[in-house]
Amino acid sequence: MNAQWYWHDHVLTCSLLDGFSHGFFTRAQAPQVPEQLHRQYFGAGTAYSVKQVHGDRLWDTQPRDPLPEADALFTDEPLASTWICSADCVPILIGDRQSGRVAAIHAGWRGTAANIIPQTLTHLCATGSQPEHLMIALGPAISGMVYQVKTSVAEAVLATIEHTVGILVDPDPERVRLDLRQVQHQQLQEWGIGKHQIATAPHCTLREPERFFSYRRVCLESSTPPAKAPAIQWSGIQHPPQPPI
Repeated sequence: MNAQWYWHDHVLTCSLLDGFSHGFFTRAQAPQVPEQLHRQYFGAGTAYSVKQVHGDRLWDTQPRDPLPEADALFTDEPLASTWICSADCVPILIGDRQSGRVAAIHAGWRGTAANIIPQTLTHLCATGSQPEHLMIALGPAISGMVYQVKTSVAEAVLATIEHTVGILVDPDPERVRLDLRQVQHQQLQEWGIGKHQIATAPHCTLREPERFFSYRRVCLESSTPPAKAPAIQWSGIQHPPQPPI
């Protein structure tokens, strides 16, 4: 069964995560932060986020560090939510249908090359999850049709998978177009996640300026590109009071 994606009040949700309050938020909610978004859309509970550093560290929300440096986080706390921000990188939300635990991953090319997704899955399953119960939604991000990268970047990302996918030709011989989410989908399958457990949002942050912030768009439009994204959108998922199954 193919997953379905739905818009409601400028928030994108995925049918794979039915039973979990969740959302891939847009520029319409800016500049609200996770605590505000959690209260407005999820209700009771605590919102957790991290200081993202484009790395491979996973943070367990217990113990409660003030603001740890990480690019993935998970929680076993009922009604708590996990949040990551993005502006072209891939926001990934995970729900364990058996236990109710949830995770969020920020996966740009550096995190993907560092295997942050397989490492997160390995940790989740080492601490109680079963692979067949994990539902994984890859949210809006820059698409392969427009994501131009150096060949060295593509090589670093492709080194993480056995079967090459996600590469498109670019007019510049020293560059290629990289479909990061297709590579991540392949990582998930090679790790042991079934195709029916994975969904990819049919949206591109660069090509949909009315909905999404995009760091690449800012760089293309500016003579002096900023060091980091001046604006971001949030994605979050809440641990339900009871597991969905």
